[in-house]
Amino acid sequence: MGRAQIEELEKNGKYFSVPRGVSMWPMIRNKEGIVEIHKLDHTARRYDVVMYTRGQEQGVIHRVLHVRDKDYIIVGDNCWQKEYVPKDRVMGIAVRFYRNGKWYEMDHLGYRIYTHIWTDFFFIRRPLIYLRERSRSFFRRLRRKIKGNKE
Repeated sequence: MGRAQIEELEKNGKYFSVPRGVSMWPMIRNKEGIVEIHKLDHTARRYDVVMYTRGQEQGVIHRVLHVRDKDYIIVGDNCWQKEYVPKDRVMGIAVRFYRNGKWYEMDHLGYRIYTHIWTDFFFIRRPLIYLRERSRSFFRRLRRKIKGNKE
């Protein structure tokens, strides 16, 4: 999301986004799903998927892990690093998403079960994702080193 999308959210109160990246996998797949985001008019709650700004123009869609007095602890479903986002940076909240030819509301039973499992067991998921990322990094460096020795 860029400045135009953020302005659209401010102006019309909602925005349809086709997210890029893998941070919200498996819920949202890279460039395959659509997320309907409404302007946030209340404090987000644990489990909510929110859109916040990172830097000046980058909009990010991630899940609220914890709500604190002045900020949210937010993490992508496919990420291990927590982000501490001030409440004034959170612009919108996802109300539904489109995947595999079907719209899913955020109160859909299957989605709610997924959300609780994915969020409540973050303490188990976090080290697994961390190890996956570290091993990928190790093998990338190893491949580069092997390619460098062959030339």
